[in-house]
Amino acid sequence: MNKILNSARKLVTGLTLVLASSVFMTAHAKTVTVEHIKGSTEVSGVPQRVVVLGHGSLDVLDQIGVAPVGASHMLLPDYLKSYAKTTKNTGSLSEPDFEAIYMLKPDLIIAENRMLKVYDQLAQIAPTIMFYVEGDKYWADTQKNWRTLGDIFEKQSEVEALIEKTQKQITAVNQKVTKDETTAMMLMNNGSNIAMFNKGSRFSIIFDDFGFVESKSAKVAPIKGSHGNLISFEYIADAKPEVIYVLDREQAIGRSEGRAKQLFDNALVAETPAAKLDNIVFIDSSAWYLAGGGVTATQRMLNDIDRTVKQ
Repeated sequence: MNKILNSARKLVTGLTLVLASSVFMTAHAKTVTVEHIKGSTEVSGVPQRVVVLGHGSLDVLDQIGVAPVGASHMLLPDYLKSYAKTTKNTGSLSEPDFEAIYMLKPDLIIAENRMLKVYDQLAQIAPTIMFYVEGDKYWADTQKNWRTLGDIFEKQSEVEALIEKTQKQITAVNQKVTKDETTAMMLMNNGSNIAMFNKGSRFSIIFDDFGFVESKSAKVAPIKGSHGNLISFEYIADAKPEVIYVLDREQAIGRSEGRAKQLFDNALVAETPAAKLDNIVFIDSSAWYLAGGGVTATQRMLNDIDRTVKQ
């Protein structure tokens, strides 16, 4: 009888210790404070039900092994297509489905640039952080965002390895480009309109991180627009760039197959050093325009640049 009582006491004591330990760990669950463009957000513990509203942040979660419960299925790049089957659709890249998000009972929402205006509504559903990338701070913001997700999901070592690998590639490109003082233009066609993006604008990574020198016309003036400065083919010819990068916006947003190649096949462009050097690159429109800040997207951007960097 005494043996039975002793065993019972040991069992109760053991359960009490387990319960106490569990309560202690819950009470002392780690909290990460995330500073972002909309303020600060406290994230307690490791989130289990994550809703991610952009392709860049989804790309990072994919790389570090975090499976979200909800994501935007709109214009998913090929390397993220599987999430159309494994997650609940949360709306477009700029207009979230608030009801669908609420029903998922998320413990963390990750929003991107296009969701800036609806941040407050999202934050009413669950703790919300901004995965925000400024065009003129692309690599700096991208590293910050990757590290933030690494801290939240306790994947710091994985993130640091990704950053180290990418930094080495960026440095190698920059050293070659700056040594040769290579001139370049970053262009985007939207239908038949051509826009140019300068240093300090949305695609400033071309100049800030990769090290290209801006090509500008001294004779033809650009026209300021909502998607870059509008220019003509005469402007491009007078600017004489050694490299031309072209982003087809229509293709990026799924309106058509895009007609950038046809549009740039003309006598004025043919006279540029870029054309003569075979340095006109029609870049990965999804990576540059929709999935910026992602791991795979950044790698594809580097791949586009590598096509014109002669070692």
